Amino acid sequence: MAKKKLEDQPTKKIEVAGNVEGATFIIGDDNVVGQSAAAPIVNKAKTKTSPGSLPVGSNIPFPQNVLFTGREADLELIAESLLGKKPSTTLISQAITGMGGIGKTQLAVEFAYRYGYKFDGAHWLNLANPESLDSEIAACGRAVGLTYDDQREQVANTLKLWQSGGLRLLILDNFESVSEANNILPRLQGANMRLLITSRRSDWPKELGLNQHGLNLFSEKESLDFLESALEKSEKREDKRALGDKLGCLPLALELAAKYINVNKISIAAHVKELDEILSHESMGAEWFKSLDIKTPTEHELSLFATFKLSWEQVNGEIEKNVFRIAGYCAPNAPIPIEIFAQTLELDEKAINKPLYRLNSLGLLNTADSLPSIHPLLAAFARSTSEGNELLEKLADKLAVLARQANNQVDQTGSLQWFAPFRLHVFSVGEYAEKEGLQDAVNLFGNLGYFLEKIADYAGAKLADERALKIDEAAFGPDHPDVAIDVNNLGMVLKDLGDLEGAKENYERALKIDEASFGPDHPKVAIGVNNLGMVLKDLDDLEGAKENYERALKIDEAAFGPDHPKVAIGVNNLGTVLKDLGDLEGAKANFERALKIDEASFGPDHPNVARDVNNLGTVLQDLGDLEGAKANYERALKIFEKQLGKDHPNVATLVNNLGLVLQDLGDLEGAKANYERALKIDEASFGPNHPDVARDIHNLSMLFDQMGEKEKAIEYEKRATEILLKFLPPDHPYLKICREHLRNLGVDME
Repeated sequence: MAKKKLEDQPTKKIEVAGNVEGATFIIGDDNVVGQSAAAPIVNKAKTKTSPGSLPVGSNIPFPQNVLFTGREADLELIAESLLGKKPSTTLISQAITGMGGIGKTQLAVEFAYRYGYKFDGAHWLNLANPESLDSEIAACGRAVGLTYDDQREQVANTLKLWQSGGLRLLILDNFESVSEANNILPRLQGANMRLLITSRRSDWPKELGLNQHGLNLFSEKESLDFLESALEKSEKREDKRALGDKLGCLPLALELAAKYINVNKISIAAHVKELDEILSHESMGAEWFKSLDIKTPTEHELSLFATFKLSWEQVNGEIEKNVFRIAGYCAPNAPIPIEIFAQTLELDEKAINKPLYRLNSLGLLNTADSLPSIHPLLAAFARSTSEGNELLEKLADKLAVLARQANNQVDQTGSLQWFAPFRLHVFSVGEYAEKEGLQDAVNLFGNLGYFLEKIADYAGAKLADERALKIDEAAFGPDHPDVAIDVNNLGMVLKDLGDLEGAKENYERALKIDEASFGPDHPKVAIGVNNLGMVLKDLDDLEGAKENYERALKIDEAAFGPDHPKVAIGVNNLGTVLKDLGDLEGAKANFERALKIDEASFGPDHPNVARDVNNLGTVLQDLGDLEGAKANYERALKIFEKQLGKDHPNVATLVNNLGLVLQDLGDLEGAKANYERALKIDEASFGPNHPDVARDIHNLSMLFDQMGEKEKAIEYEKRATEILLKFLPPDHPYLKICREHLRNLGVDME
């Protein structure tokens, strides 16, 4: 558990303008069709109404939806914007924006019914086609009893009526034409007129003075509440949650799914299993509903594909289209680094900003958190617009390079944040690349496995390495050198998991492939021999390990000469097994030789030199030269701090080692300070749950035991054990050490 030795690890394959005074706008969407006229009565005097009813002469073409769910905060925001205590000269306007199917039109309808009683009239203008403004105004005039043969008179007198008396609510639904705003909005101004706009567009110029509010997806609770009211049969809460997750909590998708489930009298679980390719399933398309004459409350489009297509038709140029398509292959609902778009399209990052702005304004991407993200259903739509695999192939290639570079930065800096932003997208693109038979899927999964192993997600790393192996075996057969790399990587993870026999089997297979491919004396073979030696050492086959290390060293000496840094690696590893065999003087000689090679190759302050100095310190400590060991640890620590920074995980390893020798020297407070520093570094690097954190806590537990603080020793060892159980099988050697210490303290955690 002390992890004193810094052995070399196996190589892994990573291979407008103008203000409209007194106007409040509701901009609408969702392809609402149809108009219904109310009783032809001119509303000259205020008619008392109540919540849930409309003023006489209002023209809202849809009934109130009794299944309307949630959105309370949104309704209150609109009410405050349109009815709050503001001077009549202040521009009052509200735009509700968001992706297609999110429920903007339904929200406008609900607002009209809940708050219509506060107005002298509520009037609906469908502006999907801005040229229909006059006919929409004329229809609203007829609803209040105005009838003129000449449409111009009809429109003029309707506007005159609206501008007199009390407040008027005008709902501008499906208003998507930003360019027409300067022509339309001034005609609807007036101190008593309140405009509410629903629109996919979110790029309305600030000069218009619109109070814009982006409508969010349903929360989990709102999704559950909606399904509870919409479904005819009672369903388990977890099944409703699964459907909400599958459909990304998009209200339109949930509505379509509920209707489909009700008609077919099937369970949610059965329907979720059907939704593999969501957009192509009949429940998400209009034809199935049309055949049964089923409509939605606002008569909007009963097809997710058609709803999204309305926004897609406004996308300009191939760059915008390809940015959207790239997002479709990335992980949904996760911030997408701009580098992914820029590298794939071979553009400057600045050149990506305009397409991102446009796609956000159309409701196709969400850039609210500075980086773009995409809804899972829009991602499916984006992929459906791709023609062939050329873009996916380029994306997979460029993302694999970015992932490898990120992993290199993680190694150099110790900060996991270099790779973390790419993690979900590497997996997502890897899956699509694998599905299309693209070889770059191997590099994506290889890089992902490398990172997951570093953060101790050994199960995830194992799955990633197994997928890479499966792809390469299918492409090249079982005996290809690339297959050997995958097998080797899988062996590394099995070793981490404590499956030493499984690791040995994989290392032996990789070695056999490389020997057949390159001959018995190739440097690539030396890597496999070295790795096999490492697992044999862990299996306590020290003679077998020594034999393999000696063979690897001989190959490298012949290939590179006796004073090459690669030779220093083999010399170091041979030193570790000699130390375990009790040949401390032989180990010391090897560590000193490795140090001499690396100092000559890199100078006195290189990380490889720090590794050699540290290893020399371990054997000096075993030889009883505690002061010599302390001096070596301090020198190695100084090098790492200078080259890697004071908060690198490798620094934590050296700090731990220094704590161990201070503990042996009887400086318990000094040891405690070092262990606590190592713990602080590792928690900052990996979070509170990681095997390296458990190592630090275990060392502190052992120290507290020696200091006579039994309760603290028990507390810390329990925590170390609980952490390791999250990552390692229960029979792992590290867990055995922790449990043995707890038993010595009088606690049994079996």
